[in-house]
Amino acid sequence: MAQTEEIRGIGHRVRRVEDDRFIRGKGTYVDDVKLPGMLHMAILRSPYAHAIIRGIDTSRAEAHPGVVAVVTGELLAQHNLAWMPTLSYDTQAVLATDKVRFQGQEVAAVIAEDPYTAKDALELIEVDYEPLEPIVTPQRALEPDAPVIRTDKEGKTDNHIYDWETGDKEATDRAFAEADRIVALDTHYPRCHPAPLETCGCVADVNPATGQATIWMTSQAPHAIRTVFALVAGLPEEKIRIISPDIGGGFGNKVPVYPGYVVATAASLLLGRPVKWIEDRTENLISTGFARDFHMHGELALKADGTMTGLRSRSSPTRAPSTPTPSPQSSRWACSAS
Repeated sequence: MAQTEEIRGIGHRVRRVEDDRFIRGKGTYVDDVKLPGMLHMAILRSPYAHAIIRGIDTSRAEAHPGVVAVVTGELLAQHNLAWMPTLSYDTQAVLATDKVRFQGQEVAAVIAEDPYTAKDALELIEVDYEPLEPIVTPQRALEPDAPVIRTDKEGKTDNHIYDWETGDKEATDRAFAEADRIVALDTHYPRCHPAPLETCGCVADVNPATGQATIWMTSQAPHAIRTVFALVAGLPEEKIRIISPDIGGGFGNKVPVYPGYVVATAASLLLGRPVKWIEDRTENLISTGFARDFHMHGELALKADGTMTGLRSRSSPTRAPSTPTPSPQSSRWACSAS
C-alpha cells in the first residue's frame, strides 16, 4: 500500500503527484479531443471598439470550398440565441447584431471541414461598419457627452452600471468628522491578463435526436456554465454534460461563458455534427476576460497619535462583467475602526 507523506503544517513542502503524466506528454486537453465527423470553427472579430453594423455579406465565404456554414448574429436571432445571460445577471451578445461594443467582439463564425479552411474563409466575409467614438477610459465614460455603449438596454442614457456600498456609513462619517487628521491616496491597480498556457476552446457534440449535449471545454466552472447553457438553449440541465479535462491553466480567465462556446454548440445542434473551436493567442489576449484595472481612492481618519478611527474608499473598475468595453462601475466601502 502506498505510503502517505505526513503534512507537518503551513510551509511544509508537499511532493506533487500530478506532474508525471504531464512531463511525459500524457495530458488530455480540449484540442486533443477528436470525434468522428468533427467540424472546425473560426470567429471573425471586430477591428473597431465601437461601430454600427450596417450589413454583413457572407456569400463569398459560404461559397469557399470546405465551408459548411457561416453564422451571423442575425441567424442566431432567428433561434433566440443572439444574446445570452451572464454570470453577473446581465446580458451579452453572442454575435453582434446592431453594433460592436469592444475591439475584438465576435461578429460572425465560419464552420468548415478543417481549421485552416475556417480561418481562410474569415477573410472573405465583408462587414460594413460605421465607426463610432470609442471610450477608452472610465473617466471619459462618465462625462455627460460620452457616447452610450450599452444602447441595447432600454432607456439607457449614460454608461453608469451600478453603485455598491457596504459598511457603517454613519459611524464612518462620524469618525471622519471627529478626526484630527485625514490622509488620502489615489492609486491605479493596472490591468493584467491571466494568459493561460492553453487558450479557451470547446468541442460541442449535440445529438439532434435526443437533445443530449456533451461539451468538452476549458472551463473552471463547469456547473455554472451548464446552468447558463440551459438558460440559453432551453435544454434541461440533465441533458447537458460539461467535461473539463486538463485545462492548461485558468486563473479566472476560464470561468465566463464565452460566445465561442455558445456558437459552437448552436452550430452542432443545427448541423448534427460535432464542432470544435479553439481560439488563438491573439484572440485570447484581446477578447477573453482580463483582471484588475481599478482606479481607487482611499481615505483614513486618524487621531493625533496616529490611531486609525475610520476608513473609506471607492473604486471604479474599467471593465463590466458583461463586456470588455471600458465601463464605469463604481463601488464604495464604508467602515469604521476604533
